[in-house]
Amino acid sequence: MIKVAVDMMGSDLGPEELAKGVLDYLAEDKEMEVIAVGDESRLGLFKGNPRIEIVDTKEVLPMETSVVKFLRAKNSSMYKAIELVKEGKAQAVVTAGSTGGFLTGSTILLKNVEGVKRAGFCSPFPTLVKGKSAYILDIGASNVNTAEELVGFARLGKIYAELIGGIKNPSVYLLSNGVEEGKGLDESKQAYAVLKQQKDINFKGNTEARDSLSGEKDVIVSSGYPGNIFLKASEGMALMMQTLIKRAFKKNIFSKIGYLMTKSGIKEMKETMDYKKTGGAILLGINGVAIKTHGNSNAKFFYYSMKLANKMVRADIVNVIKKEFATNQE
Repeated sequence: MIKVAVDMMGSDLGPEELAKGVLDYLAEDKEMEVIAVGDESRLGLFKGNPRIEIVDTKEVLPMETSVVKFLRAKNSSMYKAIELVKEGKAQAVVTAGSTGGFLTGSTILLKNVEGVKRAGFCSPFPTLVKGKSAYILDIGASNVNTAEELVGFARLGKIYAELIGGIKNPSVYLLSNGVEEGKGLDESKQAYAVLKQQKDINFKGNTEARDSLSGEKDVIVSSGYPGNIFLKASEGMALMMQTLIKRAFKKNIFSKIGYLMTKSGIKEMKETMDYKKTGGAILLGINGVAIKTHGNSNAKFFYYSMKLANKMVRADIVNVIKKEFATNQE
């Protein structure tokens, strides 16, 4: 039986909305149990459910959180949820709360896997190939990274693409401002020199942002700052395209008829671009499965977050990462 600790607080839409997503997933997966951490008075949907344990706490970690503030917030729902994984009472933690707080808490309480210099946030991105994702990291766990950390991200991304994405021998690229070997930041150029010598990583060189989601590239490695910009720019572009398409089809009677004729294609595009199905960003490289969903997560998004947690625990990804980094330390 898999047990997941869920921080029910911190979401823009409130714990009541997240509770619906949790229940939707539990109805599908009969082999998961949940420890719901949050204000018990707002978790009425969970009452009487034998597969849900409620840990009552009213304290919510603020979005802007320093290390000191996190350590003082031991009664907050996020702290307690992460602590449950540390104590071995849960195998995964899911939250829609403060990204900074989650990164701080996971790093301090769960700690990095031995050999991992820096944990990274990883997320799947839709590509032009139907049903295929590109896995990009780091997308914001830190701003600046060393070459050694980028090489570590390459290994973490490779493992994730293999175990969760089901991709055999995934191709690995460095995000850069040109495909030539000499392009990119100093740390990227240094990482390039190391990665091209790694026989167990299918390193293919640099990729520019405009080509990264072609479907030909499996893992894309970046420092946290440009990676986060790539994430936000991609989300913004997707929303802009959806808005422009809606405007175009509402323009006149002929455009509305055109919509009816292309409805199935538009529906497929919307499903491809639906970021809610990703389940959120995964903090790879720590001693536990840790998933950070969007702050505006609704029931649908949280359903997929629970599904992702289940998949990662079943894949035993943490132990696979431990073996990978232990081998490459020898």
